[in-house]
Parts: sequence; structure tokens; C-alpha cells
Amino acid sequence: METVVMGKVESGTVHEGDSLLLMPSKGQVIVLAIYCDEDKATRAGPGENLLVKLSGIEEEDILSGFGLCSVAKPIPTVTEFTAQLQILELLDNAIFTAGYKAVLHIHSVVE
Repeated sequence: METVVMGKVESGTVHEGDSLLLMPSKGQVIVLAIYCDEDKATRAGPGENLLVKLSGIEEEDILSGFGLCSVAKPIPTVTEFTAQLQILELLDNAIFTAGYKAVLHIHSVVE
């Protein structure tokens, strides 16, 4: 029951042996190995792209956009939010016109 996932550290650090939560499913996993640029590492910090070998989860239980976080401080989840789009500078040949429908991409959001 080992799975390798790929991603980027957005904040904090990850170490071999860490116990983490896979959000939003809240599955608990253990970090078995970390690979940065195909080299094995014992830790990774913000901005680093990496592969993480996990135990405690199957590949079919993970979807694109899921995130790993601390068990003590889980990533907050919401079922609804309000957003406002402001255009600060508009070029002469902009694709934004009256009635434009913007698309917002957020990790594992399900519509």
C-alpha cells in the first residue's frame, strides 16, 4: 500500500517519516521517501517540486489537486465562498468584455 505523488511545497517543510493528512479526503499517510529533482532527500521546503512516496493510501484514492498537510493544522475546507474579479489594467486587444465569464481553478474543487 505505497503510492508516489508529485507536487510542490507551498509552505512549511516535509520530512521522511512525517505523518500527514491528505486533504480533502482526510486520509492519514506516512512519508516513506522524498525525491527532489530525481535525487533522494530527507526533507523539502517551500518552492521545491518533489515526488513523495506515501504509505496508508491507494493511488485510486487520490485525485489531482489534493494536498498534504500537518495532522495538527489541517487545511481549512469550505463548501462555498464569494470572489470578486477586478481588472486593474486593460490592454487595447484584451479578451475581457462585458459579460465575460471568468474561470477559477482551485486545487481539487468539485463543481
